[in-house]
Amino acid sequence: MENIRLDIQSREIEGLTVLDATGEIDIYTAPEFKKAVDSVIASGQKHIVINMENVSYMDSSGFGMLLSATKKVKPDGGSINLAACGSAIERMLRVTKLDSVFQIHPNVEEAIKSIKTVQQ
Repeated sequence: MENIRLDIQSREIEGLTVLDATGEIDIYTAPEFKKAVDSVIASGQKHIVINMENVSYMDSSGFGMLLSATKKVKPDGGSINLAACGSAIERMLRVTKLDSVFQIHPNVEEAIKSIKTVQQ
């Protein structure tokens, strides 16, 4: 009996794909997370918003996967936008200096607003 540790839902807001992640992103669930992000990239989206509000834990495999996704979208002017990160994840982003690699926003609405401003 497998315990579901990560759920990812996709929705569209103002022409942008938002991935709502719930649970833990670790060595066991990172492949599922990667698949969801890669699917958005494959659909032609350059800017991806990941709602982290309900992510309780993320280890280095999750951060590594996000770095990999950034390398795919950045050459085309794209970005990975993390919204509503919990304090532990935000602290890890700061400590590892990854806060300079990803766009970090207080919520999904601010992430979308920021992307729309860049696109103008």
